[in-house]
Amino acid sequence: MDSLRIKISLIGNAIMVFALMVLGGIGFYFSKDSLFEAELNNQTNMLKVAQVSLENFRARNLSLVSKIEKDITALPYNSLNSEQALLDNVGNLLKTYRNSSDLLSAYIAMENGDNILSNDMSDKEQKSVIVYGKAQNYDARTREWFIEAKKSDKIFISPAYIDVASKKYVLTYSKAVYKDGKFIGVVGIDVLLQDLQNEFENTPGNTFVFDAQDKVFVSANKALLDPAINHSPVLNAYKTNGDYNFFSYSLDNSERLGICTKVAHYKVCNTESADVINTPIMKNAYIQAVAVVCMVLISVILLYFIISHFLSPL
Repeated sequence: MDSLRIKISLIGNAIMVFALMVLGGIGFYFSKDSLFEAELNNQTNMLKVAQVSLENFRARNLSLVSKIEKDITALPYNSLNSEQALLDNVGNLLKTYRNSSDLLSAYIAMENGDNILSNDMSDKEQKSVIVYGKAQNYDARTREWFIEAKKSDKIFISPAYIDVASKKYVLTYSKAVYKDGKFIGVVGIDVLLQDLQNEFENTPGNTFVFDAQDKVFVSANKALLDPAINHSPVLNAYKTNGDYNFFSYSLDNSERLGICTKVAHYKVCNTESADVINTPIMKNAYIQAVAVVCMVLISVILLYFIISHFLSPL
């Protein structure tokens, strides 16, 4: 009789365990799906904040170059048609824009390769601008910002580079200037990325930006600015999935989640460890497993005594 009671009890509990496992599996699936959706929304929002910061930074500098060009071309041609004329009439304008916009430097390079420049060197000489060119073995005509700006009527934006003096990331914006159809020079500004970097560091998430050469130059996590880091797993996953599509990728034998979008010729990405989803799921699964074991033990004992009670007349 005791053997029958135990068998019936075990069968009843086996059915209950199976039912609990099915319910647990369903709960696990929907729990993971819910957490995945929540993380997607979270990363999307953080990516949009970073995108707005980058777009505002870019628009501000494009507008600045356009304003400098407009102010220069507002002058009569005879105020622009020689090096001395540019020194006399454009020098103060370049210095004013550099100081008011906190630029690293502002300048206009001429057809002969000389560069009329306002920066720390001109400040040391207590001048609005200095001529930087042949005397320093420098020829602006060989520089990418000059060559690319002169090719078209558009503003050229350089890839990010580290300034020799400040040791900080910089972007150069340049534009060819014409007056009455005649080439005056290429106006340019060097913009420190420190303000944009500070914005990223003060926003939540692990957001960073690739330039046109797929090099990270702004990042909420400063460690990612190290050029030795291999970012190909993120870039490959983004190329496969496209803008604003959530993806997973492997990095150092661990799973990570990410989302990216393109802004002009930049790529903005936000990534996070998959543990933000996996850890709470595994915790819930552990709690469910412990609960199932406890319920099974309790139900085995209860069923045994209940069955014993009803079978006792037999």
